[in-house]
Amino acid sequence: MSGRAWREWTTREIDVMRAHGHLGVGAVHDALLAECGTDRSVRAIESQASRCHVSLKVQQVCPECGVVGVRLNRQSGMCPKCTEAMHLAEEVAFNEVLQREREEKADVREVAAIRRERDRMRQRNSRLCRRYGLPSRRERQGGR
Repeated sequence: MSGRAWREWTTREIDVMRAHGHLGVGAVHDALLAECGTDRSVRAIESQASRCHVSLKVQQVCPECGVVGVRLNRQSGMCPKCTEAMHLAEEVAFNEVLQREREEKADVREVAAIRRERDRMRQRNSRLCRRYGLPSRRERQGGR
């Protein structure tokens, strides 16, 4: 045996190993040290994991929801569900922008104000043409 005395594994240590097994043997070692105060060797952790049927294979974890072992989207870095939820949120936000733009363009008061300004300018141009004998817009465009 090594220089450390052999100790039985407590249920707390096994629970910590099960909880952190998906992060790999190094993370289990660090978690045992931090949570239980026991300094187990990497080989001892691997042996006990084998006995307890705990996988120490490093698995991916979704940063959004924390699900373990699913394939993460390469671009978003999240699981498929969180990726789709993100896309849905983006589409909802874009829809709100479009609705706001549509409402701004269809604002009756603004359209009426623009129309009044246009009518004012048409009247002013018509008066100038009559006063100084200039050709009107219709006459300039070929008399349509």
